[in-house]
Amino acid sequence: MAVLSSMKSHQSSEIPEDRLSSLHDSVLCRILNRLPIEEAVRTCVLARRWRKTWTNITDLQFDDKKQRDHGDNRFVQLVQHVLHGVSSPHINSFCLESVNTCEESVLGPWLSTVLSRCLQRLAITWYEPESLDLSPFFGRFSSLVELRLRVNSILNIYGPVKLPNLRFFSLEDARIFNVSSASGQLCFCLPALETFEASYCHCFGTSSIVIDSPCLELFEMIECSFEQIPDGSGNCHIRVLAPNLAKIMFSGSLPQTVFLSFPLSLPDAYLSLGKWCWTPSFLEGFSCVKSLGLELSNDFGTAKVPKFRQLVYLHLIYDMVEHRNLMKFLDRSPKLEMLSIRDLESVNPIYHSSLFSIEPPDCVRTTIRVLQIRNFNASLQQLTVVKYFMEKAEILGPVILCTPKYTHVPEEIKARILNYPKASANVRVFFE
Repeated sequence: MAVLSSMKSHQSSEIPEDRLSSLHDSVLCRILNRLPIEEAVRTCVLARRWRKTWTNITDLQFDDKKQRDHGDNRFVQLVQHVLHGVSSPHINSFCLESVNTCEESVLGPWLSTVLSRCLQRLAITWYEPESLDLSPFFGRFSSLVELRLRVNSILNIYGPVKLPNLRFFSLEDARIFNVSSASGQLCFCLPALETFEASYCHCFGTSSIVIDSPCLELFEMIECSFEQIPDGSGNCHIRVLAPNLAKIMFSGSLPQTVFLSFPLSLPDAYLSLGKWCWTPSFLEGFSCVKSLGLELSNDFGTAKVPKFRQLVYLHLIYDMVEHRNLMKFLDRSPKLEMLSIRDLESVNPIYHSSLFSIEPPDCVRTTIRVLQIRNFNASLQQLTVVKYFMEKAEILGPVILCTPKYTHVPEEIKARILNYPKASANVRVFFE
Protein backbone atom coordinates (compact mmCIF):
# COMPACT_ATOMS: atom_id res chain seq x y z
CA MET A 1 0.00 0.00 0.00
CA ALA A 2 2.83 2.35 0.88
CA VAL A 3 4.38 1.64 -2.54
CA LEU A 4 1.10 2.44 -4.39
CA SER A 5 0.68 5.64 -2.41
CA SER A 6 4.21 6.67 -3.28
CA MET A 7 3.61 5.94 -6.99
CA LYS A 8 0.42 8.05 -7.03
CA SER A 9 2.21 10.88 -5.27
CA HIS A 10 5.04 10.71 -7.82
CA GLN A 11 2.61 10.71 -10.78
CA SER A 12 0.67 13.71 -9.46
CA SER A 13 3.88 15.67 -9.04
CA GLU A 14 4.65 15.17 -12.75
CA ILE A 15 1.38 16.83 -13.90
CA PRO A 16 2.33 20.38 -14.97
CA GLU A 17 0.68 23.14 -13.01
CA ASP A 18 -1.80 25.28 -15.00
CA ARG A 19 -0.51 28.63 -13.83
CA LEU A 20 -2.23 30.57 -16.62
CA SER A 21 -5.72 29.51 -15.54
CA SER A 22 -4.93 30.46 -11.97
CA LEU A 23 -4.41 34.12 -12.91
CA HIS A 24 -7.01 36.70 -11.98
CA ASP A 25 -9.68 37.51 -14.59
CA SER A 26 -8.35 41.05 -15.01
CA VAL A 27 -4.89 39.70 -15.92
CA LEU A 28 -6.33 37.15 -18.34
CA CYS A 29 -8.40 39.90 -19.94
CA ARG A 30 -5.27 41.97 -20.59
CA ILE A 31 -3.64 38.94 -22.23
CA LEU A 32 -6.67 38.22 -24.41
CA ASN A 33 -6.86 41.87 -25.48
CA ARG A 34 -3.49 41.38 -27.17
CA LEU A 35 -4.62 38.37 -29.21
CA PRO A 36 -6.40 38.49 -32.58
CA ILE A 37 -10.10 38.56 -31.80
CA GLU A 38 -10.74 35.10 -33.36
CA GLU A 39 -8.07 33.49 -31.17
CA ALA A 40 -9.39 35.20 -28.06
CA VAL A 41 -12.86 33.77 -28.71
CA ARG A 42 -11.46 30.27 -29.36
CA THR A 43 -10.03 30.11 -25.81
CA CYS A 44 -13.56 29.23 -24.65
CA VAL A 45 -12.86 25.57 -25.53
CA LEU A 46 -9.73 25.25 -23.38
CA ALA A 47 -11.49 24.44 -20.13
CA ARG A 48 -14.53 25.31 -18.05
CA ARG A 49 -12.51 28.14 -16.45
CA TRP A 50 -12.08 29.74 -19.88
CA ARG A 51 -15.63 29.37 -21.15
CA LYS A 52 -16.66 32.96 -20.38
CA THR A 53 -13.27 34.60 -19.89
CA TRP A 54 -13.11 36.07 -23.40
CA THR A 55 -16.35 37.98 -22.79
CA ASN A 56 -14.40 40.37 -20.53
CA ILE A 57 -12.19 41.74 -23.32
CA THR A 58 -12.44 45.49 -23.86
CA ASP A 59 -10.29 46.03 -26.97
CA LEU A 60 -12.15 44.82 -30.06
CA GLN A 61 -10.14 44.75 -33.28
CA PHE A 62 -11.63 43.16 -36.39
CA ASP A 63 -9.56 42.67 -39.56
CA ASP A 64 -11.20 41.63 -42.81
CA LYS A 65 -8.35 42.12 -45.28
CA LYS A 66 -9.06 39.24 -47.67
CA GLN A 67 -11.48 39.58 -50.57
CA ARG A 68 -14.59 37.45 -50.02
CA ASP A 69 -17.50 36.38 -52.17
CA HIS A 70 -20.59 38.53 -51.85
CA GLY A 71 -22.50 35.77 -50.05
CA ASP A 72 -19.73 35.03 -47.55
CA ASN A 73 -20.91 36.58 -44.28
CA ARG A 74 -18.50 34.91 -41.85
CA PHE A 75 -16.89 38.21 -40.91
CA VAL A 76 -20.26 39.81 -40.16
CA GLN A 77 -21.23 36.80 -38.05
CA LEU A 78 -17.95 37.03 -36.10
CA VAL A 79 -18.48 40.70 -35.25
CA GLN A 80 -22.09 40.10 -34.22
CA HIS A 81 -21.12 37.09 -32.11
CA VAL A 82 -18.43 39.03 -30.26
CA LEU A 83 -20.59 42.12 -29.66
CA HIS A 84 -23.41 39.92 -28.37
CA GLY A 85 -21.07 37.97 -26.10
CA VAL A 86 -18.92 40.74 -24.58
CA SER A 87 -20.24 41.46 -21.10
CA SER A 88 -18.00 44.35 -20.02
CA PRO A 89 -19.91 47.62 -19.42
CA HIS A 90 -16.91 49.56 -20.77
CA ILE A 91 -15.29 49.04 -24.17
CA ASN A 92 -11.94 50.76 -24.64
CA SER A 93 -11.61 50.40 -28.41
CA PHE A 94 -13.54 49.26 -31.46
CA CYS A 95 -11.35 49.00 -34.57
CA LEU A 96 -12.77 47.75 -37.84
CA GLU A 97 -10.86 47.31 -41.11
CA SER A 98 -12.32 45.64 -44.19
CA VAL A 99 -11.73 45.48 -47.94
CA ASN A 100 -15.17 44.02 -48.66
CA THR A 101 -18.54 45.64 -49.23
CA CYS A 102 -20.59 46.85 -46.32
CA GLU A 103 -24.20 47.84 -45.81
CA GLU A 104 -25.27 50.64 -43.52
CA SER A 105 -27.84 48.32 -41.92
CA VAL A 106 -24.95 46.18 -40.63
CA LEU A 107 -22.60 48.86 -39.33
CA GLY A 108 -25.25 50.99 -37.64
CA PRO A 109 -26.23 48.47 -34.94
CA TRP A 110 -22.56 47.74 -34.25
CA LEU A 111 -21.85 51.40 -33.58
CA SER A 112 -24.92 51.72 -31.37
CA THR A 113 -23.70 48.81 -29.26
CA VAL A 114 -20.15 50.02 -28.67
CA LEU A 115 -21.06 53.70 -28.21
CA SER A 116 -23.46 52.74 -25.43
CA ARG A 117 -20.52 51.34 -23.43
CA CYS A 118 -18.36 54.43 -22.85
CA LEU A 119 -16.23 53.77 -25.93
CA GLN A 120 -12.88 55.60 -25.94
CA ARG A 121 -11.29 54.68 -29.27
CA LEU A 122 -13.15 54.25 -32.56
CA ALA A 123 -11.34 53.45 -35.82
CA ILE A 124 -13.15 52.42 -39.00
CA THR A 125 -11.33 51.73 -42.26
CA TRP A 126 -13.72 50.37 -44.87
CA TYR A 127 -12.61 50.51 -48.48
CA GLU A 128 -15.66 49.28 -50.39
CA PRO A 129 -18.82 50.49 -48.68
CA GLU A 130 -21.69 52.48 -50.00
CA SER A 131 -21.98 55.96 -48.48
CA LEU A 132 -22.54 55.50 -44.77
CA ASP A 133 -24.61 58.14 -42.97
CA LEU A 134 -22.84 58.57 -39.64
CA SER A 135 -24.84 61.68 -38.70
CA PRO A 136 -27.03 59.91 -36.10
CA PHE A 137 -23.92 58.79 -34.20
CA PHE A 138 -21.89 62.01 -34.29
CA GLY A 139 -23.64 63.39 -31.22
CA ARG A 140 -22.77 60.23 -29.30
CA PHE A 141 -18.99 60.58 -29.70
CA SER A 142 -18.60 62.55 -26.46
CA SER A 143 -16.79 59.72 -24.65
CA LEU A 144 -14.23 59.23 -27.43
CA VAL A 145 -10.55 59.99 -26.93
CA GLU A 146 -9.58 58.90 -30.45
CA LEU A 147 -11.67 58.95 -33.63
CA ARG A 148 -10.43 57.68 -37.01
CA LEU A 149 -12.93 57.43 -39.88
CA ARG A 150 -11.49 56.26 -43.20
CA VAL A 151 -14.73 55.44 -44.92
CA ASN A 152 -17.00 56.99 -47.54
CA SER A 153 -19.31 58.71 -45.09
CA ILE A 154 -21.92 61.45 -44.75
CA LEU A 155 -21.99 63.82 -41.78
CA ASN A 156 -24.87 66.25 -41.34
CA ILE A 157 -23.86 68.75 -38.65
CA TYR A 158 -26.75 70.55 -36.95
CA GLY A 159 -24.86 72.74 -34.49
CA PRO A 160 -21.51 73.40 -32.81
CA VAL A 161 -19.47 70.21 -32.48
CA LYS A 162 -18.46 69.65 -28.86
CA LEU A 163 -16.28 66.64 -28.09
CA PRO A 164 -14.73 67.31 -24.67
CA ASN A 165 -12.47 64.23 -24.43
CA LEU A 166 -11.25 63.84 -28.01
CA ARG A 167 -7.46 63.98 -28.43
CA PHE A 168 -7.01 62.55 -31.93
CA PHE A 169 -9.41 63.27 -34.82
CA SER A 170 -8.82 61.85 -38.32
CA LEU A 171 -11.41 62.08 -41.08
CA GLU A 172 -11.00 60.78 -44.65
CA ASP A 173 -13.34 60.74 -47.65
CA ALA A 174 -16.25 62.32 -45.78
CA ARG A 175 -18.99 64.58 -47.13
CA ILE A 176 -19.82 67.16 -44.50
CA PHE A 177 -23.07 69.11 -44.77
CA ASN A 178 -23.41 72.19 -42.60
CA VAL A 179 -27.09 72.50 -41.72
CA SER A 180 -26.49 74.36 -38.47
CA SER A 181 -27.08 77.95 -39.56
CA ALA A 182 -27.87 80.14 -42.52
CA SER A 183 -24.62 82.06 -41.92
CA GLY A 184 -22.57 79.07 -43.04
CA GLN A 185 -20.34 79.02 -39.95
CA LEU A 186 -19.21 75.68 -38.54
CA CYS A 187 -17.68 75.52 -35.06
CA PHE A 188 -15.64 72.74 -33.47
CA CYS A 189 -15.05 72.98 -29.72
CA LEU A 190 -12.39 70.39 -28.96
CA PRO A 191 -10.66 71.37 -25.69
CA ALA A 192 -8.49 68.24 -25.37
CA LEU A 193 -7.63 67.75 -29.06
CA GLU A 194 -3.92 67.33 -29.91
CA THR A 195 -4.07 66.14 -33.56
CA PHE A 196 -6.54 67.10 -36.31
CA GLU A 197 -6.40 65.38 -39.71
CA ALA A 198 -8.78 65.81 -42.66
CA SER A 199 -8.07 64.37 -46.10
CA TYR A 200 -10.10 64.15 -49.31
CA CYS A 201 -13.16 65.54 -47.56
CA HIS A 202 -15.87 67.67 -49.20
CA CYS A 203 -17.57 70.33 -47.14
CA PHE A 204 -20.88 71.82 -48.30
CA GLY A 205 -22.64 75.01 -47.25
CA THR A 206 -19.77 76.38 -45.17
CA SER A 207 -18.10 79.77 -45.52
CA SER A 208 -16.30 79.79 -42.16
CA ILE A 209 -14.84 77.04 -39.96
CA VAL A 210 -13.62 77.73 -36.43
CA ILE A 211 -11.56 75.08 -34.64
CA ASP A 212 -11.19 76.00 -30.98
CA SER A 213 -8.58 73.62 -29.57
CA PRO A 214 -6.20 75.07 -26.95
CA CYS A 215 -4.20 71.81 -26.78
CA LEU A 216 -3.89 71.30 -30.55
CA GLU A 217 -0.32 70.61 -31.75
CA LEU A 218 -0.74 69.23 -35.30
CA PHE A 219 -3.23 70.42 -37.95
CA GLU A 220 -3.29 68.54 -41.26
CA MET A 221 -5.54 69.17 -44.26
CA ILE A 222 -4.99 67.20 -47.47
CA GLU A 223 -6.89 67.88 -50.73
CA CYS A 224 -10.15 69.00 -49.15
CA SER A 225 -12.74 70.98 -51.09
CA PHE A 226 -15.46 73.48 -50.15
CA GLU A 227 -18.60 73.73 -52.23
CA GLN A 228 -21.95 75.57 -52.25
CA ILE A 229 -20.54 78.36 -50.09
CA PRO A 230 -23.49 80.45 -48.83
CA ASP A 231 -22.10 83.96 -49.30
CA GLY A 232 -21.30 83.28 -52.96
CA SER A 233 -17.65 84.34 -52.59
CA GLY A 234 -16.30 80.89 -53.32
CA ASN A 235 -13.99 81.21 -50.30
CA CYS A 236 -13.93 79.29 -47.03
CA HIS A 237 -12.09 80.86 -44.09
CA ILE A 238 -10.59 78.40 -41.58
CA ARG A 239 -9.58 79.80 -38.20
CA VAL A 240 -7.47 77.57 -35.97
CA LEU A 241 -7.56 78.84 -32.38
CA ALA A 242 -4.68 76.87 -30.91
CA PRO A 243 -1.97 78.74 -28.98
CA ASN A 244 0.16 75.57 -28.70
CA LEU A 245 0.02 74.69 -32.40
CA ALA A 246 3.40 73.23 -33.42
CA LYS A 247 2.91 72.25 -37.08
CA ILE A 248 0.55 72.65 -40.02
CA MET A 249 0.54 70.30 -43.00
CA PHE A 250 -1.51 71.46 -45.99
CA SER A 251 -1.92 70.07 -49.49
CA GLY A 252 -4.24 71.56 -52.05
CA SER A 253 -4.83 72.47 -55.67
CA LEU A 254 -7.57 75.10 -55.41
CA PRO A 255 -6.07 78.10 -53.58
CA GLN A 256 -8.98 80.40 -54.36
CA THR A 257 -11.26 78.46 -52.00
CA VAL A 258 -9.20 78.32 -48.78
CA PHE A 259 -7.92 80.93 -46.37
CA LEU A 260 -6.11 79.70 -43.25
CA SER A 261 -5.74 81.67 -40.03
CA PHE A 262 -3.69 80.45 -37.07
CA PRO A 263 -1.48 81.77 -34.23
CA LEU A 264 1.56 83.81 -35.21
CA SER A 265 3.63 81.61 -32.89
CA LEU A 266 3.44 78.65 -35.33
CA PRO A 267 7.02 77.29 -35.69
CA ASP A 268 6.67 74.63 -38.41
CA ALA A 269 4.65 74.11 -41.62
CA TYR A 270 4.62 71.79 -44.62
CA LEU A 271 2.78 72.91 -47.76
CA SER A 272 2.18 70.95 -50.95
CA LEU A 273 0.91 73.46 -53.49
CA GLY A 274 -0.22 72.48 -56.94
CA LYS A 275 -1.94 74.08 -59.92
CA TRP A 276 -3.30 77.56 -60.37
CA CYS A 277 -1.74 80.70 -58.96
CA TRP A 278 -1.49 80.95 -55.19
CA THR A 279 -2.30 84.38 -53.79
CA PRO A 280 0.32 86.21 -51.71
CA SER A 281 -2.21 86.41 -48.85
CA PHE A 282 -2.23 82.59 -48.51
CA LEU A 283 1.54 82.34 -48.16
CA GLU A 284 1.62 85.46 -45.97
CA GLY A 285 -0.07 83.46 -43.23
CA PHE A 286 3.04 81.24 -42.98
CA SER A 287 5.62 84.04 -42.91
CA CYS A 288 6.04 83.56 -39.13
CA VAL A 289 7.41 79.99 -39.28
CA LYS A 290 10.97 78.97 -38.48
CA SER A 291 10.83 75.67 -40.39
CA LEU A 292 9.06 75.33 -43.74
CA GLY A 293 8.59 72.44 -46.13
CA LEU A 294 7.36 73.41 -49.61
CA GLU A 295 6.39 71.05 -52.41
CA LEU A 296 5.71 73.06 -55.57
CA SER A 297 4.09 71.46 -58.60
CA ASN A 298 5.54 72.07 -62.05
CA ASP A 299 2.77 74.57 -62.78
CA PHE A 300 3.03 76.38 -59.45
CA GLY A 301 2.83 80.12 -59.67
CA THR A 302 2.53 83.12 -57.39
CA ALA A 303 2.80 86.79 -58.14
CA LYS A 304 4.70 87.57 -54.94
CA VAL A 305 6.42 85.66 -52.14
CA PRO A 306 6.07 87.17 -48.64
CA LYS A 307 9.06 87.81 -46.43
CA PHE A 308 9.86 84.91 -44.10
CA ARG A 309 11.58 86.89 -41.37
CA GLN A 310 12.04 84.00 -38.92
CA LEU A 311 12.75 81.18 -41.37
CA VAL A 312 15.84 79.14 -40.46
CA TYR A 313 15.17 75.82 -42.24
CA LEU A 314 13.67 75.43 -45.73
CA HIS A 315 12.96 72.10 -47.41
CA LEU A 316 12.05 72.84 -51.03
CA ILE A 317 10.72 70.27 -53.49
CA TYR A 318 10.51 71.77 -56.96
CA ASP A 319 11.44 71.37 -60.62
CA MET A 320 15.15 72.22 -60.56
CA VAL A 321 15.02 73.14 -64.25
CA GLU A 322 13.28 76.31 -63.06
CA HIS A 323 15.55 78.27 -60.72
CA ARG A 324 13.12 81.16 -60.38
CA ASN A 325 11.06 79.46 -57.66
CA LEU A 326 14.20 78.71 -55.63
CA MET A 327 15.42 82.30 -55.90
CA LYS A 328 11.99 83.73 -55.04
CA PHE A 329 12.06 82.05 -51.63
CA LEU A 330 15.77 82.63 -50.96
CA ASP A 331 15.30 86.34 -51.70
CA ARG A 332 12.62 86.52 -49.00
CA SER A 333 14.39 84.49 -46.29
CA PRO A 334 17.06 86.74 -44.71
CA LYS A 335 17.84 84.41 -41.76
CA LEU A 336 17.94 81.08 -43.59
CA GLU A 337 20.63 78.73 -42.25
CA MET A 338 19.80 75.30 -43.70
CA LEU A 339 18.50 74.59 -47.20
CA SER A 340 17.30 71.14 -48.23
CA ILE A 341 16.29 70.49 -51.86
CA ARG A 342 14.63 67.62 -53.67
CA ASP A 343 14.06 67.64 -57.43
CA LEU A 344 10.72 66.96 -59.08
CA GLU A 345 10.66 65.10 -62.37
CA SER A 346 10.45 67.83 -64.97
CA VAL A 347 7.72 67.78 -67.59
CA ASN A 348 10.17 69.71 -69.74
CA PRO A 349 13.64 68.24 -69.15
CA ILE A 350 15.35 70.80 -71.41
CA TYR A 351 17.75 72.77 -69.27
CA HIS A 352 17.19 76.41 -70.18
CA SER A 353 17.86 78.65 -67.17
CA SER A 354 21.31 79.85 -66.13
CA LEU A 355 21.63 79.98 -62.35
CA PHE A 356 24.97 81.76 -62.43
CA SER A 357 23.44 84.76 -64.19
CA ILE A 358 21.37 85.44 -61.04
CA GLU A 359 22.78 87.66 -58.32
CA PRO A 360 22.97 85.58 -55.12
CA PRO A 361 20.47 86.60 -52.41
CA ASP A 362 21.87 87.88 -49.13
CA CYS A 363 21.12 84.62 -47.29
CA VAL A 364 23.25 82.65 -49.77
CA ARG A 365 26.28 84.81 -49.09
CA THR A 366 25.91 85.45 -45.36
CA THR A 367 23.63 83.00 -43.48
CA ILE A 368 23.32 79.58 -45.18
CA ARG A 369 25.51 77.08 -43.35
CA VAL A 370 24.16 73.72 -44.56
CA LEU A 371 23.08 72.55 -48.03
CA GLN A 372 21.37 69.20 -48.57
CA ILE A 373 20.32 67.67 -51.90
CA ARG A 374 17.98 64.69 -51.51
CA ASN A 375 17.62 61.97 -54.16
CA PHE A 376 20.92 63.13 -55.63
CA ASN A 377 21.59 61.51 -59.01
CA ALA A 378 24.21 63.93 -60.37
CA SER A 379 21.89 65.48 -62.95
CA LEU A 380 23.00 68.68 -64.66
CA GLN A 381 20.52 70.71 -62.63
CA GLN A 382 21.66 69.26 -59.31
CA LEU A 383 25.36 69.71 -60.11
CA THR A 384 24.70 73.31 -61.10
CA VAL A 385 22.97 74.07 -57.79
CA VAL A 386 25.79 72.43 -55.80
CA LYS A 387 28.44 74.37 -57.70
CA TYR A 388 26.51 77.63 -57.32
CA PHE A 389 26.27 77.37 -53.53
CA MET A 390 29.83 76.19 -53.05
CA GLU A 391 31.04 79.13 -55.10
CA LYS A 392 28.74 81.80 -53.64
CA ALA A 393 27.98 80.82 -50.01
CA GLU A 394 30.63 82.45 -47.84
CA ILE A 395 29.96 80.62 -44.55
CA LEU A 396 28.79 77.30 -45.99
CA GLY A 397 29.83 74.19 -44.06
CA PRO A 398 28.41 70.71 -44.76
CA VAL A 399 27.17 69.90 -48.26
CA ILE A 400 25.17 66.68 -47.92
CA LEU A 401 24.34 64.76 -51.11
CA CYS A 402 21.85 61.95 -50.37
CA THR A 403 21.58 59.37 -53.14
CA PRO A 404 18.55 57.08 -53.60
CA LYS A 405 18.75 53.63 -52.07
CA TYR A 406 21.15 51.16 -53.78
CA THR A 407 22.72 53.88 -55.95
CA HIS A 408 26.16 55.46 -55.78
CA VAL A 409 27.79 58.56 -57.16
CA PRO A 410 30.53 57.68 -59.70
CA GLU A 411 34.04 58.47 -58.53
CA GLU A 412 34.70 60.89 -61.39
CA ILE A 413 31.59 62.89 -60.40
CA LYS A 414 32.75 62.96 -56.79
CA ALA A 415 36.14 64.26 -57.87
CA ARG A 416 34.55 66.96 -60.00
CA ILE A 417 32.35 68.15 -57.10
CA LEU A 418 35.27 68.20 -54.67
CA ASN A 419 37.20 70.42 -57.10
CA TYR A 420 34.46 73.06 -57.39
CA PRO A 421 35.57 76.56 -56.31
CA LYS A 422 34.72 77.26 -52.66
CA ALA A 423 33.82 80.61 -51.13
CA SER A 424 34.06 79.14 -47.63
CA ALA A 425 37.03 77.34 -46.10
CA ASN A 426 34.58 75.29 -44.00
CA VAL A 427 32.94 73.43 -46.90
CA ARG A 428 32.83 69.67 -46.41
CA VAL A 429 31.07 67.41 -48.94
CA PHE A 430 29.34 64.24 -47.70
CA PHE A 431 28.01 61.55 -50.04
CA GLU A 432 25.31 59.57 -48.26
